[in-house]
Amino acid sequence: MLNAKYVVPALLSFFLCCLNAADAQNSRSIKTIIVDAGHGGKDYGATGSYEGGLGSYEKNVTLAISNKLVAALRKQLPDVKIIPTRTTDVYQSPPEKADIANNNKGDLFICIHADAVDLKTGRRQTGTHQETRYKVKVTGKGKKKKKTSTPYTVTVATYEYYKIGSQRAGTSIWLFAAHKTSDKIKALMKNEEDEEMNVTASSDSTYNSIDFSAPEYRMMAKVHADRYQQKSIKLATFIDQEVDKTDRNALGINQRQKGIWVLQATNMPAVLIETGFITNHDDERYLNSDKGQQELAESIADAVKLYKEQVDNNKATPGANVEVRKEEQRILKEAGAGKYITRTSTVLKKIGISQADFKVDLYDDGDIDGDMVSVYYNGKLIVDNKKLTDKPLTLSLTTATGIKENELLIYAENEGSIPPNTALMIVTEGDNRTEVRITADSKKNGVIVFSRK
Repeated sequence: MLNAKYVVPALLSFFLCCLNAADAQNSRSIKTIIVDAGHGGKDYGATGSYEGGLGSYEKNVTLAISNKLVAALRKQLPDVKIIPTRTTDVYQSPPEKADIANNNKGDLFICIHADAVDLKTGRRQTGTHQETRYKVKVTGKGKKKKKTSTPYTVTVATYEYYKIGSQRAGTSIWLFAAHKTSDKIKALMKNEEDEEMNVTASSDSTYNSIDFSAPEYRMMAKVHADRYQQKSIKLATFIDQEVDKTDRNALGINQRQKGIWVLQATNMPAVLIETGFITNHDDERYLNSDKGQQELAESIADAVKLYKEQVDNNKATPGANVEVRKEEQRILKEAGAGKYITRTSTVLKKIGISQADFKVDLYDDGDIDGDMVSVYYNGKLIVDNKKLTDKPLTLSLTTATGIKENELLIYAENEGSIPPNTALMIVTEGDNRTEVRITADSKKNGVIVFSRK
């Protein structure tokens, strides 16, 4: 379970990154596109496991279409870098896919999947067979009571059971559900231990387990929607229009009630394309055919080209960067966040505390060179821009009720005349005394965690 005091700063940091990324995107054209073939390796995805089906695996269909899409995009957009997440049958977790996209600073993320539904079971009579049954007769009473079984044979029907192919067919485009923030938190916090890959008929590599309804989370989801969602909708609209030009049934643009994990972990406009239903007789054959795969790839590539042309023709105005910075400051102010969230935080030491109250003394460590710090305790500012000297800056602290781990964060206001900013912390709890040396600078905060024993 995620602790709220870590989640809020982390989410804010994530959305500030979104703002900065959006700022960069507004100032340039589409330079990098990530193409993701859904599933792979041990994750087979959905299967055509109905009567008369090809028994094909979603992971193979998505790879074939993705490879053709990469080729089509490279042909139509020779100046754009096209990066596939996989080109062979390998397994990648959703965090790995998202990391590939984010580390390569993608401007678009296109995820290829094949849809499926839970199949109904049918039965039919294939013949008859003989069954032996027994007629039981009871004679006598009390201790003389006796049961006699007499076998006899009957003819009964023989049935076979089979899965019925689905009627649903067509291509649909899916987007990040902007009102869901829990999967964004999971992506950000790298909490992969809860990850579950659903490889049943309705598999889409999705899960959703935490629902945050606090105003700050809704606000941040809105910021994400403002920065990326409209771009994602525009791209999805173009794809739907291009698919509609073919003989395919274009099913439109959708948002799942359960978040699509890999879309919510990528810091860029992103769409997931359900190319067709692998549980439908005609769709499965279309998805496995070279003609169908090429047609889908070219339709998507045509849509991406249209999207890029529109982006190129609608570059941001000169004042766009200023507006992004204003938005950043507004988010910080509305969420009541500390300035420390714009830097990474490194836990330097965990200290066990036996009683609720303890004392912390802070000194400048080594040479007294004018180091200035601000101090936050459990996200609350308790020391604002104070100079460290050879005399103690004393803090009397109490562990918070209901919180197992209490966080003391040192934010470097400067780095003194001898970088970096260094502090000596002496923690006193009853007769126990612990020394910790803390380093912080313009990029990272030093954190001490106090755990109540």
